[in-house]
Amino acid sequence: MVVTTMNRHLLVQLQVGTNAAGKPKLQNRAYPSVDVNATDDAISSVLSALEPLFADTVYAMGRVDTVQIQPDTSSSTSSSTASSATTSTVA
Repeated sequence: MVVTTMNRHLLVQLQVGTNAAGKPKLQNRAYPSVDVNATDDAISSVLSALEPLFADTVYAMGRVDTVQIQPDTSSSTSSSTASSATTSTVA
């Protein structure tokens, strides 16, 4: 199986209040077009720099990768492809 990262974006979840049950109400902010070759340290630095700019409390921060999964052509003759998303959270 060959996994290729197709695109990446940063995701910031902000707590904008609480509901009647006392659970957090969240709002997502996405920052698209992140270089797929960016290191986790570089992404963490950017997210840390963004955090003080928000008026609301940051609930979670991370990256979301969209990947393409293809069978290994050396061991299979199938030509099907599938897409998947993975999430990595940086706290």
